[in-house]
Amino acid sequence: MKALMRFAVVGATALFLLSPLAEKPAAAEARVTYVFESNGESAKLTETDEQLTEQIRSTYKKAKKTANRKSFKGKCGYYVGLQLLKLGINTKYVGSNGNRAFDIYKDKTETSGGYEITAYSAKKYTLREAIEAIERNDPHARNILVGFEKGTSKAGKKYGHVMFIHGIEDGMVYFSDSYAQTVDGKRYKEGEPIVCSIETFAQRYKKYKLDGVIHFH
Repeated sequence: MKALMRFAVVGATALFLLSPLAEKPAAAEARVTYVFESNGESAKLTETDEQLTEQIRSTYKKAKKTANRKSFKGKCGYYVGLQLLKLGINTKYVGSNGNRAFDIYKDKTETSGGYEITAYSAKKYTLREAIEAIERNDPHARNILVGFEKGTSKAGKKYGHVMFIHGIEDGMVYFSDSYAQTVDGKRYKEGEPIVCSIETFAQRYKKYKLDGVIHFH
């Protein structure tokens, strides 16, 4: 396949973009951008990364608009319920406290939006084991709800916590939460896309008491 190489420099980073002239890539192939840092090291960014992070941003924006509120802090069930609605997983809003979110779906086979449901109970899985099992079954897993019986705050210990993972790719978890937090030394605002390894994700929530994980697929 013939390709045209385009070159651009942004700050200290040079970007080489390979785009085919005559042929389109196969449907299963992701568009790839190679980023060459000034120190000679390179990192590969795929279209999937961009799509998932943009989906998190846009879903958060839509959820805030619908809720007509500045923040979802203390309203994790509201935030997750609106994400499920905006993504078409549910056709009508379904909300709950964090400690009830897993129970709502665990015995169902399908959502109102036609997504199949697979439940991973804390009786059989740790958080890390559940996420790794989902990735084994679907290397490009999307739409994962994580319900906790108890959180770490005063309200969390009473009402639990729930959060939503938009996707898993190459062992990396793409998610956001209803409050600002620090992951891998970086501070993230409420609703901002967070990308980290499965190990780091499980470590981040190790002090929460897991209820279970739901995979909508």
